[in-house]
Amino acid sequence: MGQNTSYFMNPQIADGFGTARPEDELLHREARATESSPALVETVFTGFNVPEADIHCLNYLWMHPNLRLMSGGVWCWQGHKATQLEAEIFEMRDFVPDTAITDDGGDLDDVTMPSGYRHQVLEPLREVRMTYEDAARDNAIDVTLTAVMPPAMLPSNRHFDQIMRTSGTVRLRGEEHVVDGLAVRDRSWGEARTEDPTGLPGIHWLVAAFDNDFAIHVTGLEDPETAEWRDRFAADPAMAQAMNRGWVWRDGRLRTVTSAVIRTEWDRAGRRQAGHEVVVTDDEGQEHRLHGTLRASAPWHTWSNVHMSVGLARWECDGRVGYGDSQVAMWTDFVRAALGGRS
Repeated sequence: MGQNTSYFMNPQIADGFGTARPEDELLHREARATESSPALVETVFTGFNVPEADIHCLNYLWMHPNLRLMSGGVWCWQGHKATQLEAEIFEMRDFVPDTAITDDGGDLDDVTMPSGYRHQVLEPLREVRMTYEDAARDNAIDVTLTAVMPPAMLPSNRHFDQIMRTSGTVRLRGEEHVVDGLAVRDRSWGEARTEDPTGLPGIHWLVAAFDNDFAIHVTGLEDPETAEWRDRFAADPAMAQAMNRGWVWRDGRLRTVTSAVIRTEWDRAGRRQAGHEVVVTDDEGQEHRLHGTLRASAPWHTWSNVHMSVGLARWECDGRVGYGDSQVAMWTDFVRAALGGRS
């Protein structure tokens, strides 16, 4: 536990930040030499939102280096969806050979999935472009992300997050929208992520971006002592205290989160989160109180035994309004007992 890992199902520590390198935009091929597990992964997450139209986008590249496979693609939707396939765009593919990044000199700085989704690093650690077109359904994306903060690298040097200014256009089923806002991207590598079930409650991954100089990112568990499901699902408050961490970007500097208390409002019928109350304390002792309401949501079964509820939240904090991701990963025990009402 001396260094944070890139995987947020583990206890975390407030231990400053690592250092991002331009080559971290590329595939970390050396990881195969030290991690032989078939569960070794490397991920690339980029996205954007159009708050006034309740549009949210999550694009993903998910490498499985020891299996010589990759997964992922493009996903964009408007409002609340009951299933991932109701999204205006859902082109996520599994079991794709990784030849696009391992053969003919390819790499993660410019990769195109079989769906046509393309991820390009225009300038390492600063500028990324996402493009996609599906003429048959009149869908298209052309969005550039430009960094407004340095990468927030975990001390393990295996994961970073970064708030980006978004600009471009998205066309959903023939309707064109201008993209002009803030969104997060992240990178993870060098660790094995197994499909083992967990007895934990929902694991939250929350981002609130207010402007170029103020953003908050928190990961962890809902406070089990005040949760709506506290009488239906047993959880350890000490685990929430150990896992809840993140960062605050404010006044031109990154601060670590030393504690975070998360309370979630649930839409049990929809098996999703409806809102959040979050109290964050940073390493300067400053407290930030966030109130979030879901404007868009959709589920994604990233693994067959995981229910990932992904959404766009409208956040209020310190008199400001911002937007960003609300993602909650849930496994069988929690969904059945806490959301499904079964034990």
